[in-house]
Amino acid sequence: MIAKRPRRTFDRILDVTLTLFNRFGEPNVSTSQLCGEMGISPGNLFYHHPTRDALVAALFQRYAQALDAVLQIHESTPPQPLRVSIEEPSPWWHALDPPLARLSWLCEDLARTARTYRFLYRDLSDLVSRHRVLEEGLPALLRRQEHALHQALSALPWEHEESASESVAVWSGLLLASLTGCIGLDGALDPRERLGGTDEQFIQRALGRALGTICPALSPTVRDALSTHLSRGDVLGSNPWWLRPSDG
Repeated sequence: MIAKRPRRTFDRILDVTLTLFNRFGEPNVSTSQLCGEMGISPGNLFYHHPTRDALVAALFQRYAQALDAVLQIHESTPPQPLRVSIEEPSPWWHALDPPLARLSWLCEDLARTARTYRFLYRDLSDLVSRHRVLEEGLPALLRRQEHALHQALSALPWEHEESASESVAVWSGLLLASLTGCIGLDGALDPRERLGGTDEQFIQRALGRALGTICPALSPTVRDALSTHLSRGDVLGSNPWWLRPSDG
């Protein structure tokens, strides 16, 4: 058996940095903390990543590459194939009407990518104001996600088709805000990530909140199928945004 090559220190530093940034927020993680977590000297850290800005820029490049890979799949017409693994059960949305299934798949993938790099959206305004690479690069990524959502929404069967075309532009922005920007809201309401559960639970809740935005406007048959899923207590529960005080 051939032994796996150890990960390069450059990449291991980014892995640890991403974990700490996601957990505590980028402004709250010092380079000393990074060195202590990895057991390396400051000199070793700065040899691979000369500045703190370089760490953020490298992680943003990772995010941009991950998002590009996702969007390349979804920007095909139609995306092929709908993701189903022989080893894993089909996702719940696979049984939906194909246009809604494709939107659900897109939203799930965008939510998963944003969750992996959630520190970006948790401190978005602050990060953009301090890092030129984000100021220059993030708007294009946001617009590309909105475009993909707009295309997927345009293919859906709506209850009132005559007004749907005007509403799609609004819904695409709302879905994007729900899947990405609301990570900041989640961070404010659950700063230590004690309520969110696993990453997969977070992703499914984000997906449910996004699809719930458009559910009332869908054609009856499609709406009923989606409502059946969203009404399950284990999907969103009675307090999907954690905005109402808990009983405990």
